[in-house]
Amino acid sequence: MALRTLHACVAFLALMSCCCSAGGCLDCEPEGIIFLQSDVHKHKRDQQCGHLIEGCPGDPATFMNNNAICHTNRALFSRSIVDVMREHPGEDGFCIFNASAMYILYSPQPTDYVASVAAGIFGLRDPSYKGLNTGALVTFHWEGTSVTTHADLDHYLYDDLYEFSLGYLQNQGLDTSKMSDPQAWEELSRQQCEQVQATYQFRDEELIFNDLLDSNLPIHAQCHCAAGVPLPIAMQVPYVTEKADYHSPSDCKPITKREFARHHYMKCVLGYPNSASDMAYLNGRACLLPGNRIGHYTACPYSPPGV
Repeated sequence: MALRTLHACVAFLALMSCCCSAGGCLDCEPEGIIFLQSDVHKHKRDQQCGHLIEGCPGDPATFMNNNAICHTNRALFSRSIVDVMREHPGEDGFCIFNASAMYILYSPQPTDYVASVAAGIFGLRDPSYKGLNTGALVTFHWEGTSVTTHADLDHYLYDDLYEFSLGYLQNQGLDTSKMSDPQAWEELSRQQCEQVQATYQFRDEELIFNDLLDSNLPIHAQCHCAAGVPLPIAMQVPYVTEKADYHSPSDCKPITKREFARHHYMKCVLGYPNSASDMAYLNGRACLLPGNRIGHYTACPYSPPGV
């Protein structure tokens, strides 16, 4: 079963690195990109769900993060998702916007949140992964505090700070045991979503779907900024750097708590099963340890089997 959310498209970025450079991207479509798109097309046939038009794998200019150019519900992309969901009561936003991005894939089946954690971890693990705590030790100097992690994969720079910001790490207060009860976990997600909106008061115009999709990779670049880590060459393209205001590790704009919250709140508005899936992946993979250190997997009270 496809995950309801995988917000960091790192596997795709790794494939794109073969045809991208700091100066831009060549007009190419590696075999691996076609393979990755097979999952998108596998889900496009869901009755009444949005999908990509036949023959279009998505928009490589956005690293498949915004596929509006060939989506059947393209007209909705320029609107606030709050308005869209008001007009579609009871529907799953991931169905409406299915395949709009690499990480937005609708599944009609009830979510096994426990199983989805391991699936998310393995789905983002590429051959560069060498094991627990083998990556560089990096420190985020961010929002008046510091937090340290081992960047065993590049997407840890995004995921670790994202979940720390949201308070979704183990030992930050969430009851991980509720994950095995989908209804309880979704109710917990609903509560967290309401807390996010109470804190940040996002206006409808801040939740335009196009803008939300186009912010995903700039967020990743701004996480690199917060860590003082150079941006991968594959991401050094205007689509990412201009929106992120990224020039170099010492001349860049770090991510904010508000922008992290907006990214997560998108999934809340599109349906609590989607925000619950995001919360499960984040909570299940990492924890906060003494000294503001982020630990992963077996270093934590809960570790997904087999990871």
